[in-house]
Amino acid sequence: MKKLLAIVMFTISASIFVACSNEKKTDPAYDDFKTYVSSHRDSVQTYYDNNWDDLQANYDEKKNKAEAKMEDWNDNMKAEYASLQADWDSFKEDYQAEMKRKDDLKKTEEVMMNILPAGISEDMTNVNAANILDVHTHFVTYIEDHKQTMTREQWDKIELLWEALGTRKNQLEKEIKTSDNLKIAEQKIKFGAIKATNRPSAKMDENSEAKK
Repeated sequence: MKKLLAIVMFTISASIFVACSNEKKTDPAYDDFKTYVSSHRDSVQTYYDNNWDDLQANYDEKKNKAEAKMEDWNDNMKAEYASLQADWDSFKEDYQAEMKRKDDLKKTEEVMMNILPAGISEDMTNVNAANILDVHTHFVTYIEDHKQTMTREQWDKIELLWEALGTRKNQLEKEIKTSDNLKIAEQKIKFGAIKATNRPSAKMDENSEAKK
C-alpha cells in the first residue's frame, strides 16, 4: 500500500513539474515587449498621430531586449512571440493605410481649394457672365498642370464640380458674350481630352496600389 501511494505521489509530482515547465516563465523584458505590441494592436486608432519611426524604434528596442533571453523561453513563449511579431506587422499595415488615407484626403482638399479662382465658391453662386470664362480657363489650366497626379477620388469630385459649372453656364447662357461662349467651348473640349486620357490611368493606379 505504501509502495502504491509512493508511486501515485511521484506521478502527481511529475505532472506538476511538467505543467510548471510549460508555463510562461517570468521575464520582464518579454512581458514589456508583449504589452507594447498588444496595446498598439488593440488600439490602433490611438497611435495614428504618432511618428512611425518612433513607434518602430521603441518596438525594435523592446524586441531586442526580449530576445536577449530567448534561450530560456519555453515552446509556448516561442509560439506567442511569433504571433506578436505578426500582430505588429498587422498594426503597421493599418497605420500606413490610415496615413495614406489622410494624405489623400489632404491632397483632395488642396485640389478643391485651388481648382477654382480665389473667391469662387463650389456652389457657383458667385459665377456670373463676366467671370465665367475665367473660371473655366482657371479650372482647365489647373487640371492640365496636375493631371498626372490626380487620384480616382479627386477625379470624381472634379467631375461633380465641372457639372456644377456647366449647370451655372446654362443658367447664364443668354448673358454670356458670343466670343466668351466660343472660348468656353474650347475649354470644354480640352477638359474632355484631358479627362479621357488621364482618368482611366488614375483608376488603374489605384487598383495596382490596392494589390500591393
